[in-house]
Amino acid sequence: MNDRDVVAWARFSPEHMTSLAALERAYEKELHDEETERTTYMIDDKPSGRPIGWCVVRTWDRKHVSANVGISLGEKDLWGKGYGTEAMRLLLEIVFDHQGWHHAELWTLAENERAIKSFEKVGFRRVGIEREVAYYEGKYHDVVLMEQLKPEWDSRKGN
Repeated sequence: MNDRDVVAWARFSPEHMTSLAALERAYEKELHDEETERTTYMIDDKPSGRPIGWCVVRTWDRKHVSANVGISLGEKDLWGKGYGTEAMRLLLEIVFDHQGWHHAELWTLAENERAIKSFEKVGFRRVGIEREVAYYEGKYHDVVLMEQLKPEWDSRKGN
């Protein structure tokens, strides 16, 4: 959570650091059902059982049946090896098949082509660019909005 490269991709800012105590408090709220707008899942490497990242479902738009999803792999040696794609596929199974959401969306930095390709593999499509909405390292960065609908998810499962 405090690796500059990981946080830059996950939060659009390498300065977005958090203390261990603050992180533990946030997870405790989730574990005790005090957090109603976010659920975080750990991503584990199956062979070793070690945690390698996290993914999240934010559900603040219940009126419109839309969930915002996010993912981050904290182990850089595992980037580009399919872990993120598999984790996002499992997260979408939760979102669409188990929780019944109709729409899933995410944002990622426009220069994060590896993530964009991974998201496209599981059915997301690019729907827009928010220009220069992230700022770090002395410059502005564009952010891509991607989305997927439940009927699209269902049709991909049937293929």
